[in-house]
Amino acid sequence: MGKAFSAIQRRANRFNVENRAQKVISKEKPEPAPLHPATAQEIEAIKSEYPHALEEQLKKDPALDTRLKKVFVQSQDPEVEEGQPQRSLPQDRKQPEDFEFGHKEPKMITQGRFTLKQAVKFISDHQTDPATWSAAAIAKEYKLDQEKLENVLHYFRTFRIHLPSKTGEKIKVEIIEEKSQQLLGSQQQHQEQK
Repeated sequence: MGKAFSAIQRRANRFNVENRAQKVISKEKPEPAPLHPATAQEIEAIKSEYPHALEEQLKKDPALDTRLKKVFVQSQDPEVEEGQPQRSLPQDRKQPEDFEFGHKEPKMITQGRFTLKQAVKFISDHQTDPATWSAAAIAKEYKLDQEKLENVLHYFRTFRIHLPSKTGEKIKVEIIEEKSQQLLGSQQQHQEQK
């Protein structure tokens, strides 16, 4: 229905277009858009109070014309100094190297905080030798809160890569004893509740 209606409307709009366009073009002066009633009232008030004001706007004022002819603007481009630039241009055109972890490490670190590089170091140290790198030892060395550090060491790990010794052999996934005991304990509790 909408498609048929739009086709009919399009034909009606295009009917006799050339003659209608010629009528609009042949008019000597286009008609201005109608004024808002408030604007029309203001123009009528100005015409009644100052009837000579509109006539003065249409006349050429010779005094203003002579003043305009006296005004002359000169522009000059600044002089370009050729030769050696004031500062030396870079001689090394290589791209700067990327940072280790994708962003610049700060030079000063406030107490109680650590950088990503330090976090990776103490997490990997703790994973390799938890006896010497305990949470207390790391907290003392880096001046961190021990409780927060224990949470970091508990929830974050570095990646481990397991590569098979032979290409056709399947990879055996190691299960951490703590996690397996927790899973077994939660399963036993769930079965006891049933």
